[in-house]
Amino acid sequence: MANPKKKKNTDEEYEYESEAGEDEAKEQAFHFYEAPLAGKQYHFYLSDSIGPPKDYVEMIQRIKCASPHDVIYVYLNTPGGHINTGIQIISAIKMSQAHVITVIEGEVCSLGTLIFLHGDEMVVHDHCLFMVHNHSGGAYGKGHEYLASANATARWFGELAEETYAGFMTEAEIKRMMAGEDFWMTSTEVRERLQNFVKHLDDQRKMREAEQAKAEEEAAKPKPRRAPRKKAAKKKTTKK
Repeated sequence: MANPKKKKNTDEEYEYESEAGEDEAKEQAFHFYEAPLAGKQYHFYLSDSIGPPKDYVEMIQRIKCASPHDVIYVYLNTPGGHINTGIQIISAIKMSQAHVITVIEGEVCSLGTLIFLHGDEMVVHDHCLFMVHNHSGGAYGKGHEYLASANATARWFGELAEETYAGFMTEAEIKRMMAGEDFWMTSTEVRERLQNFVKHLDDQRKMREAEQAKAEEEAAKPKPRRAPRKKAAKKKTTKK
């Protein structure tokens, strides 16, 4: 059979047609189409301890500015690192219009688990390790200063952990983790927990949509007009 000929179709699609005779073309079992991709793919590898935010500005900016047609892959094989950098990466993922896919490759611990669970799509490769634990760090200064800093950091990380791990870990497990227990998981265990986690995220999304619809419905209702106030009658005074 002769080589197929590419003919432009609608919407920038191409249909491959056979240059063979009509009888041979009728026997063709399929038609093949191709279309150019509108978006780009970006691949980021976090394969070491995550350092200070200044080292990740380009990555964060690209994630933030990506278009709705783009796909971003974030490959994780990290023991963790600077929590402030992780918060900025997570914020960029939340702001991004692109579809962000986080991927576990190797060992992912601490901050790496927080980043992983914020992907729009999460992929777990075989034979990986996943470890969740409480934050680590330090404070300095006068006694009341580092005590205030430590207390504020504990509250801050507690809120972040509850928001991120809810649905992936039970409430009892999160409390144990905050009390100092480390949780190690294999790829199989992570995949099993992700089933509940995705359902939890879907329930949260439906709840937000219902609340938003209710608020819009209330806002659309005509507001009752207030009756005009009656002017108070002037008191008459008499001179004696």
